[in-house]
Amino acid sequence: MRYLSLLLFLTLLGCSSDSDNGVITGPIIDDADDTTPTVVSYSTQVQPIFAASCGGSGCHVGGSASGVNLASWSATMASNGSQYGGPSVVAGGAASSPLIDKLGVSPRFGSRMPLGRAALSSSQVQTISSWINDGAPNN
Repeated sequence: MRYLSLLLFLTLLGCSSDSDNGVITGPIIDDADDTTPTVVSYSTQVQPIFAASCGGSGCHVGGSASGVNLASWSATMASNGSQYGGPSVVAGGAASSPLIDKLGVSPRFGSRMPLGRAALSSSQVQTISSWINDGAPNN
C-alpha cells in the first residue's frame, strides 16, 4: 500500500509540474495573432483620403492633373505622372512611388501635395504607404 501511494504521488507530481521549482505550468495561450498582417483597404481607407484631400477643380479626383487621376483604383493604377515619367504607384514599393514622394515635405519634382491645402497627416501617409507596400490591391 505504501509503495502504491508513493507511486501515485510521484505520478501526480510529474503531471502537474513542468519545472523543478514546483510551479504548475501549461501552454501559453496568446489570443493576439501577431502573424496576421492587417491589409489596408483601398475602398474604405485609401480612397476616402484621396476624395477628401486630392479633389477639386483641376486636381486629381474629378480631373487629371499632371497625368495623375486618383478618382478610382483603376485610374490611380493607370496614372503616369508627367513630372516623374512613370507610374504614380509602384505596387509593393511605396518608397519608389511618386505618389508618396509628392506627399512628402520636399518632393523631387514640383510642390508637396495636396497643393494649397494642409499636408496629409503622417497617419494618412502611412495608410497609403502600407496599401502600396501590400501590393496596392483593389480591395
